[in-house]
Amino acid sequence: MNIEKLINEYAEWLKKEISFNKIGDYYEITTPYLNNQNDYLQIYIIAKDNNIFFTDDGETVNNLEATGFQFTPARKIYFNQILNQYGVEYDNKTKELTLKSTIKTFAFKKHLFVQAMLRIDDLFTISKSKVSSYFLEDIELFFNSKEIYYSDNVQFVGTSGFTHSYDFLLQRSKSKPERLCKAINAPTKSIMMNTLFSWTDTKPVRKENSQLIVFLNDEKKIPSGIEEGFSKYDAQIIKWSQRNEENNISLLIA
Repeated sequence: MNIEKLINEYAEWLKKEISFNKIGDYYEITTPYLNNQNDYLQIYIIAKDNNIFFTDDGETVNNLEATGFQFTPARKIYFNQILNQYGVEYDNKTKELTLKSTIKTFAFKKHLFVQAMLRIDDLFTISKSKVSSYFLEDIELFFNSKEIYYSDNVQFVGTSGFTHSYDFLLQRSKSKPERLCKAINAPTKSIMMNTLFSWTDTKPVRKENSQLIVFLNDEKKIPSGIEEGFSKYDAQIIKWSQRNEENNISLLIA
C-alpha cells in the first residue's frame, strides 16, 4: 500500500470537491462532508486584523435541534467536551460555532473546525431515552468489564502536520501491536473518509505494525460501502452488536 500516493489522491479529491462563494464580507466554503440531513457542511470565514475567523452561522446546532435533539445537562457536558477538544467556541445567543486562526494556521484550523462540526452533528443519533449513556461511554464500560486497559482521547500529529484525535489507544504488548481506536456512532461515507484520511496520515509516524480499530454502532443498518471502505485500508472493524465475539475480544486484549 502506497501511503503517500493515497494521501495525495485524497488531498486532490478534497481540493476538487471544495467550493466557495463571496457573500458580503464573508467567504462561504462548501465542503464535501454531509450532515445528518444529507446537506453539505458549509463554513463561513472573514479576515479581521490579520486573523481569520470561522463560523458555521449557527447551522450545526440549529439543524441538530430541528431533529428533536435537546441539550440535557449530560448532553451539554459532552457537547462542551467536543468544543474543548477542537478549540471551538460556542455563542449561546446566536448558536454559532466559531474558531479563530492566523493565516499560517488556516488549513490546520479549518481541519479542526470541520471535525468539530461533524462530531457535534453526530449527536442527533443519540436516543431520546438515553440521557447519560453515549457510545464512547458504552465502549469504556465494555473495556472495563473485560479488563481491557486503554488511554482515552489521544492525539497524534500526522505526516501532513495535522493533528488527529483517536478515542482510545491500546498499547502494544509482547503479542499485540499498538492499536488506535475510533468510535463511530452514526457511520456515513463522509465520516469514513475523514477517519481514513486521519489514519493514512497518522500511520507513517507510528510503529510499522500499528493498527486501526473502528467501532461501528450498528443499532441502525450500516450504509452500504462503509465496511468495505474500511477493510480496503486494513482497518479492523468491530460492530457493536458483535463486540463480545471471541475474535473481537482477541483484537482488544493485551
